[in-house]
Amino acid sequence: MSSVGGEERGDTGGEGAGAASLFTFSPEPTLEDIRRLHAEFAAERDWDQFHKPRNLLLALVGEVGELAELFQWKPDEEPGPQTWPPKERAALQEELSDVLIYLVALAARCRVDLPQAVLSKMDTNRRRYPAHLSRGSSRKYTDLPHGATSEDQTVGTTDLACESTHQASA
Repeated sequence: MSSVGGEERGDTGGEGAGAASLFTFSPEPTLEDIRRLHAEFAAERDWDQFHKPRNLLLALVGEVGELAELFQWKPDEEPGPQTWPPKERAALQEELSDVLIYLVALAARCRVDLPQAVLSKMDTNRRRYPAHLSRGSSRKYTDLPHGATSEDQTVGTTDLACESTHQASA
């Protein structure tokens, strides 16, 4: 673990005192680096033919299932993954990585710029869940008191279309 600007980076070891500390990710690799690394890996194996949006989505769901399996049957009172044995922590790291890799690959195949999509979605969430109305509440934005907005962000159909199997340009 390293410390940057007073914030913890990387594995905190235990949840106790570390849980109150801030966690930050490493600055590298970026999502673009991850996209490129996966694209190179798949190209070297001629696997692009298998990486259509539907296939990537199903692989992503499978990996989320494997991630969920790590948490299955663990008691809620347990301190959490930060106190798991090294073998379980390694499995957690691998499954989270698999989820991220497939998510980035799916976004790239569907031509969704994830960093920009996240910024847009956070703006939408700020409008839907104003802090003064939603603090400490698990209610959906449509169930918040008056003043919360329920307008959905409009997305054009071309924004949702994934890259076709016969892409015209590479």
